[in-house]
Amino acid sequence: MTRLGSPSGSSGATVLPWPVRWSSWLFCAVVALAPLPLGSVGGAASAIWSILLGIALLGVLPMRLRGSQLAILAVTALLTALAMLVLHEQSAVRPWLGVAPNALWAEAGKLLPAELPPAVTIARNQPFYSAGVGIVCLLSFAIGVVLGANRALARGLLRAVAVAGLVYAILGIITFAIDPTRIYLLHEKQAHLEWLTSPFVNRNTAGIYYGCCALIWLLYGCELIERHWPSRRTSLPRLLARLDMPARRRLAGHAFGWLTCLLAMFLTGSRGGVGISLLAAVAAVALFLRNRLPRGYGLTMALGVGCLVALALLQLLGSGVGARFSTIGLSDEGRFSTYRATLRMIWDHPWLGDGFGSFEWVYPAYRTDDISLRGTWNRAHNSWLELASGGGMLMAGAVMIALLAAFGVLAHGVRTRRRDVIVPLAALCASAAGALHSMIDFSLQITGYAVVIAALLGAGLSQSFRSGRTAGGGRGDSDARVAAG
Repeated sequence: MTRLGSPSGSSGATVLPWPVRWSSWLFCAVVALAPLPLGSVGGAASAIWSILLGIALLGVLPMRLRGSQLAILAVTALLTALAMLVLHEQSAVRPWLGVAPNALWAEAGKLLPAELPPAVTIARNQPFYSAGVGIVCLLSFAIGVVLGANRALARGLLRAVAVAGLVYAILGIITFAIDPTRIYLLHEKQAHLEWLTSPFVNRNTAGIYYGCCALIWLLYGCELIERHWPSRRTSLPRLLARLDMPARRRLAGHAFGWLTCLLAMFLTGSRGGVGISLLAAVAAVALFLRNRLPRGYGLTMALGVGCLVALALLQLLGSGVGARFSTIGLSDEGRFSTYRATLRMIWDHPWLGDGFGSFEWVYPAYRTDDISLRGTWNRAHNSWLELASGGGMLMAGAVMIALLAAFGVLAHGVRTRRRDVIVPLAALCASAAGALHSMIDFSLQITGYAVVIAALLGAGLSQSFRSGRTAGGGRGDSDARVAAG
């Protein structure tokens, strides 16, 4: 009989109990559907996904965890405890650490007859109200870590993300051609009327999301090609000869998914989303095929060729993006001024910040005259600076260090795995692209996109570790052992 506690079997011999199977399906469904309701930016959507992910987390409790998974979850628990401490200190009338409240409460108390209890944040209870995206991402990451040790479940998550992105791209392109002023013909846009944003409201989030989905389809195609790669005297005719008809059909399907998501990405007109996604795709293909390339100069040559292909695609499919680069450049008006204002906010309250989710209320006091008065800056357009201004440098620093460590673990998994390398590789490139894009926008603050990246990151980290020694004494992949009794 097969034991549940062992890592997933490569032959599919491990039979998962029904709670785990149902939880994995529920988890994939949430990850796939989260972008649909306009990016799930509302509190109601976050609450629904939190409940469903909580149920899925209960269902995976029968799975026995390896030491690597326990270590990842322990670090996650420490970050969660730090966030809870900061959350308490920001809203408590009597903080445990004795931090002085924001001076605006004393000034407001002099002007108003009512007594106002002071707090670190200027928007009372707002840190609690803004915790929805964090809770959803925490649950998604934790379930991804637990289920990700099973290679079939990890690959199923990749498939769910890729197929969902393809469906959204097809529907988005068709409905955009019919009526570009509406999202899926149902929701009227308030901005970005000339660009594809479906299923999100913001085109930049849509751009990086479709870029992530295109990356997965591209890696699927690379994996299929690598399996049929000629052992000696590599050439294109020999490679094509080794591809039978079923393999060619699968490759055509992967190419269709890649090109469709790529077209949707270009139609968003997002400069940052398109540029970063193309760089991530070039890096992913070069890393995946590195062992098939000539040593020394092969990787450099692959990166150069990949960049040329990316520029060609940008010219062929991304004329609108290229036009925006030509007319606007690399940055929008007022963005760098907002960054400077956010740095002053961090300097004034470095340790606990002004309160999670309070940027919209704090920013007007720091807004300078060189920023246009048109519109409302409710986000800093740099998630890392906004995290430091809202949660303090301690919280932001801990998250950044943990994320860099996660990137290191994923890079180790890409270097050491013998198969299913696309799981940690997709997680590495997609999460790195999301983190880089959030330096110029706020994509990771959108629940519908952040939950996808958190799930991929969790599964990729689990697939970055080997399970132990095989019977022959060598190191085996995380999916190589099935303990039988």
